[in-house]
Parts: sequence; C-alpha cells; structure tokens
Amino acid sequence: MKKCIIITSVILPILMLSFFLFEPIMTYTTGWNSFPNSKELEPISYHNDDTSKKADSILKEMFTHLKTPGLSVAIGMNGKAIWSNAIGYQDIKNDKKISLDTKFRIGSTSKAVTSIGVGLLLQKGKLNLNSKVKEFVPYINETLAEIKLKQLASHTSGIRNYGTCFCFPIWEHLNNDEYTTVQESVGIFSDSPLLFPSGTDFSYSSYNYTLLSAMMEGASGKDFLSFMKAAIFNPLGIKHINGETSSLSQENISKFYEVDENMYKETFKVNNSNKWAGGGFVATPTALVKLGNAFLNYNLLNKATTETLIEPVQLDTGEINKQNYAIGWRNSFTEEMFDNNQKVQIIHHAGTAAGSTSVFILFPEYNLSISILMNRSGATSDLFTYSYELAKIFITKK
Repeated sequence: MKKCIIITSVILPILMLSFFLFEPIMTYTTGWNSFPNSKELEPISYHNDDTSKKADSILKEMFTHLKTPGLSVAIGMNGKAIWSNAIGYQDIKNDKKISLDTKFRIGSTSKAVTSIGVGLLLQKGKLNLNSKVKEFVPYINETLAEIKLKQLASHTSGIRNYGTCFCFPIWEHLNNDEYTTVQESVGIFSDSPLLFPSGTDFSYSSYNYTLLSAMMEGASGKDFLSFMKAAIFNPLGIKHINGETSSLSQENISKFYEVDENMYKETFKVNNSNKWAGGGFVATPTALVKLGNAFLNYNLLNKATTETLIEPVQLDTGEINKQNYAIGWRNSFTEEMFDNNQKVQIIHHAGTAAGSTSVFILFPEYNLSISILMNRSGATSDLFTYSYELAKIFITKK
C-alpha cells in the first residue's frame, strides 16, 4: 500500500507537469465541432456599382475557398476608403456574425504598424537608423547594447526567435503570461547569445521588435502602447488598432479558430503582451487601410521618411538582406496581377497568429492599400493571390 502511495505521489505530479508543459498538444484532439452551414451566409452588405459588386463576389468566393469562420476585407485608394465588406462569424458558439468593427489579431503585420511609429521618431530626430540600443534602453545588457536600430527593424541583429522555456506551455510563442511592461518582455531573450554578429546576416525574429519598442519608449518618454495611440492612431482618427491585453474589451474582438476540413475549434488561449510591437496588435481591415492611406499620401510622415522606411536594409557587406526587408515592411514586386506579367511594386507585411491570419499590402504606383483578415490559422499565400485579384478590379476600373 505504501509503495502504491509513493509511486502515485511521484507519477501524478510528473503527469500534471507534463500536461501543463505540453497542453496545446495534449488538448488538440478535443473540442472540435462541425462547421455550421456556411453556404447560407452572405456578405454583410451588397454594393450597387459594378466594380464593388465584383469585389463582393470575390469576397464570397474567398470565404468558401478559405474555409474560415469569418473574413473581413477593406481597400483604400487615393487616400480614401473605397470598399469594405465582411462575411461569416465573429463567434460561432454564440451565433454572433462578423461586422466591419470586428477586430482580429494581425500577427506580424504589427511590425508594419510599429514602423509608422519608428518613422515619426526618425522624422523628429529623436532616433536615427544607426542609434544604438544602449543609448535609449538603460536596463539593457552588454550582449544587446551595441545593436543598431536598423538591425533590429530589419531582422539583421542576430537576436533569436521564439524558443522553448520552463513555462506553461513550454513554447514561447504560445505564451500565457501577462507582461505589463516592455522591459519584462525583453527579459525573455536578453540573456540569449546572438546567432551571428549584428549586421552580418538575416534571421527573422519578432523579439527584434520587442527591443525596438524599448528604444521607442526611451526616445519618446512614453510606454510603447501609449506612444502609438497618442502619436499615430489619434492624429489619424484610428480607433480600431489596439495592443492585445487582458484588460481590452472583448466586445468587438473575434474568437480565434483552428480549422480542419469541416471541423473547427477555438484556438489555444494565448497572451501576446510579450510582443506587442512585433505581433501583438488587434485591428480591423478598415483601420489598417486608413493607416495605409495615410502612409501612401504622406499625411503623417513626409516623403523622405516614408522612403527611408521602405528602403531594404543592407548588411555590413553592402548586399541587401535576403528578404528585401526594410523598416517593418517587405519591399518587392509581383507579376501575378496582370496577364502580361507586368511587374508591380508591393510594400507589404503578412502575419499569422493563434487563430488569425493577415495580409496588408500597399501598391504605391496605384496609391492603393488593402487589408485582409480572417479568424483562423492558415497560410498567407492565398490571401496574397486574392489581394491581387481585388486590387486589379479597382485599378482597371473604367
């Protein structure tokens, strides 16, 4: 009897520890439900003009093809919002339909949002591309002190990406802890060695933007979220971009889902407070397009600053980093929009988060911006394809 008690007292804690360390895997097969009949769902509005009707039709096609609970899209052109629509569920369980005010996690698209804040501090002379971390972050250690702003912003710093930890769960990107300050978040990775000498290579990591936001705090004298609200969102009249925090009202925030064929479940609960600047914003497509319109039309940042933000960053060797990554944006070309393979410049950033997927693209040549958000985890490639299709019908509008 004593032996059984001893064995139980040893094994039970180990089993409990294992469950909480690996909870996302342990619970993945549970909680799945059949999709409601999505064929009965219609876009929340139908437009009258022919071009917008085509966009409405593409939206419904996307919704069916992507097998997402909810989908929301907005387009801006020449500084104005020209089309927006949505379809599906914000909350399946409670039969709450999506609206244009429904916010989604935007994942790494947050970096493009943060870029605007960086640009404002560059424009005001409070930061420059070669500013070093140690100049603005007094609590930083020796390993990270000499890293330059442009290296953080372009993922050429050598800072590692998400790893594992002795935390619940064991994966950092599925963090459940509430971080109340950027300084706390920097502590997650500050003692890790650099992957390579800063400026010599490229390695994508959202932690670059956590440390970048610490520099922004030092330069602005405000905490990161307060700075972004006061300096960027409020002046542009943007109400629907927020850092995801436990205290944020959930009324207009989507539920987030995993999807497998005709089954769905709510995604594992995460807390994104450890990466606001690089992956922790929630937003609506209309809010992102408003930001994109302002960016393309120099409403907040001047032309010189804007061009600085979209210029791909060079390594110390003088060659451009392998992703053409600039200051929070990728700068590239697509040949997918037109039948003659015409090259079209796109300034863009996609994002994936727990239960959400985002694409945000600017077309400078056509002064057009587009944001697509859906509340399921998934690849972004289809969203790019649909973005080009939607952009094309407004660009070629007769």
